[in-house]
Amino acid sequence: MNRILGGALVMTAAALWGTLGIFARVLAEIGVRPLEMTSVRAAGAFVLLALWMARTPRKLAIRVRDLPFFLAYGVLGLTLFHFLYFAALDHTSIAVAVALLYTAPAFVLILSRIFFQEPIGRGNLGVLLLVLIGVFLVTGAARSLVTGGAPITMIALLLGLGSGLSYGLYTIFGKFALRRYEPDQTVFFSFLFGALVLGLVAPPWRPFIEYPSATVPLILLGLLITVIPYILYTAGLRHLAPGTASMLASIEPVVATLTGFSILGEDLGLDQLLGVIAIIGAALLLARPPVREESRYSSHSSHRTRPG
Repeated sequence: MNRILGGALVMTAAALWGTLGIFARVLAEIGVRPLEMTSVRAAGAFVLLALWMARTPRKLAIRVRDLPFFLAYGVLGLTLFHFLYFAALDHTSIAVAVALLYTAPAFVLILSRIFFQEPIGRGNLGVLLLVLIGVFLVTGAARSLVTGGAPITMIALLLGLGSGLSYGLYTIFGKFALRRYEPDQTVFFSFLFGALVLGLVAPPWRPFIEYPSATVPLILLGLLITVIPYILYTAGLRHLAPGTASMLASIEPVVATLTGFSILGEDLGLDQLLGVIAIIGAALLLARPPVREESRYSSHSSHRTRPG
């Protein structure tokens, strides 16, 4: 039952993240730049969570020895992947950059093996391969590479894989943090430091001043596409191995593709449809009853130690 609950939480979070394209399209038409959107998301999440947790002041307390951990969490697990992702966009297409970003599950499996002794069985490798194939198909990256429309240069590859590694670190840091903090606290403290770093590059108040008409979508961006899904995803990590959670979250590009097709009127090619089927198939495989290795992992990860 806990596994089912964890899967539902993670997939709901990913589905909400998948609607980001709608907000990004609206805000881009107003004039808000991608990095500004990211900064507003982080700052908005921090402010909204601070207001929410002020009802329970004890949740605002953090151990001094955990400050370096959450600084690394916010910078490496939230901020860095945005910088690397946007840098990759300067060297390749959106489709290829997104596909490289979603190599995150591969990094999570490797890092989970190192830090949590989570076994990497043939079943996990098979599901991971299905996820990666599905992502490259559903984003259109496979089509672009085959037709030569978006060749991958070495710099684009390194930046894209770097964004995937950093994106995967959010899951790893989150699993550590949950040993000492509640899900809303975990998200709050990580966004505190993430917002501080992003705010130095793109002050979050600037879009509100320059584009008053963007106020409502920016607030919704902070709440529906940031606070709620990050809390849901982090809560899901309580019940799932990190690698499983990361692979389930790969339904995000599926939702983004289907949303673009049904709401924004974008084309849906055969390759993208096959990608949707592949990722949904991977999710169904992950929904199988856990194998014995995962049971050992769950027993091992139940011991509570401090983060970092």
